[in-house]
Amino acid sequence: MKTKILISALLLTLSLTVNSFAGDHNRNNWTSGTAQLLPRGRMEIGLFQPLRYGWSDHIEISTHPLIDFVMPNLNVKWAHNSLGKFQFATKHGIYYPTPLLRLISREGTGGIISPEFEIPHMVSIYNEIILSHQLHKNHQLTGKLGFSFAIKSDGLDSRTTIDLPIIFPRLAVFYHGFVSRAGLEIQGKLFKRWNYFADTDVFYTPTSDEAFAAEHKGLLIWTKSSRFQICLGYKLVYGEYPFGTQWHLFLPLFDLQWAWQVK
Repeated sequence: MKTKILISALLLTLSLTVNSFAGDHNRNNWTSGTAQLLPRGRMEIGLFQPLRYGWSDHIEISTHPLIDFVMPNLNVKWAHNSLGKFQFATKHGIYYPTPLLRLISREGTGGIISPEFEIPHMVSIYNEIILSHQLHKNHQLTGKLGFSFAIKSDGLDSRTTIDLPIIFPRLAVFYHGFVSRAGLEIQGKLFKRWNYFADTDVFYTPTSDEAFAAEHKGLLIWTKSSRFQICLGYKLVYGEYPFGTQWHLFLPLFDLQWAWQVK
């Protein structure tokens, strides 16, 4: 059981738990969750963060390099013209979880899914609208609305679900074909080098009996410079699972994040 929890925790922390946060808004640093893009040529990465790269003035790309070999993934954020006082961007992502799910489909150590079930080739495609508004020069509000759908080479047995917080609602798309997601976040400066971040995300799977999941995260961030920052906080999760509803509290969330300019 401990091995199962450890592997699941690795999956969720590398892919799902912490975002890059408040920082130098004038230069769009440390703002992955917003409609802002990294400056051209800037790269950012964290212990539990994707590698992000400012490809151009309108395109930012990101991936989780530590899990690419078992779950290839790629995201593209595309900046559009502002809508009044709102910055506007869209995010488009794809990931292929089949190698990872087959890796944990075994008996004994490391096994989470029974090997009696066949894991088909499948990909999830995600599209999201992002709107950010500067409430004050030191505070920013962002709203998001997105949906994901799945493409599979064959059916996936419902008994292969991983009924764990954070993971369960994100894999639901492979069992039900469609998942919607809405989110709201606020971030900004407290004083000197200290910043804050708070968000709430809601997942809805309309064709599932376990339709709702919600996640709230709060972080305190110490930004040493445009090249390094430390994040510390918590994550509160509510989910509907096949065995019922549950709340989970994850703490502490911790991340070290670095950045550099490549051109």
